[in-house]
Amino acid sequence: MEETKSPKIMLTEEGYQRLSKRVEKEQEKMQQAREDMSRAADYGDLSENAGYMAAKESYNNHRKSLNELQDVLSEARVVEEDEITTDSVDFGTTVTVKDLDDDEEYSYRIVGSQEARMEKGEISVKSPVAQSLLGKETGEKVQVKTPAGESRYEIIEIST
Repeated sequence: MEETKSPKIMLTEEGYQRLSKRVEKEQEKMQQAREDMSRAADYGDLSENAGYMAAKESYNNHRKSLNELQDVLSEARVVEEDEITTDSVDFGTTVTVKDLDDDEEYSYRIVGSQEARMEKGEISVKSPVAQSLLGKETGEKVQVKTPAGESRYEIIEIST
């Protein structure tokens, strides 16, 4: 990946699209909460109207989430696939490592913090594992310090 002025937030194209869909869902949920508030308001005194208060709280929570997502998307730089090289571990690459202690192989895709999904093998570029792997090349061995302890990995493959 080319060196450029680094923004605070980097996203893959896939991550950007996923967050954009979440924006749409939050907007739909806000609209639903708005409709719920309107219906509940028809029942009279708002200060003692539990339905109205719950709908208002829901609306405020979705508005907060929506604002946070929009801030992320507006500040993010999308790293295009053709910017990603496999010479070394970098943002957007998928790295396969062999755990030298248990002889297991793991694959991780290095992505932005806002799009990381460990269950899918997507780890934050800021995570201890990613930080230990960044800049390393195939065949290199690294020691990774995590809250769970230390692991030793050998980089088997780097791909996009």
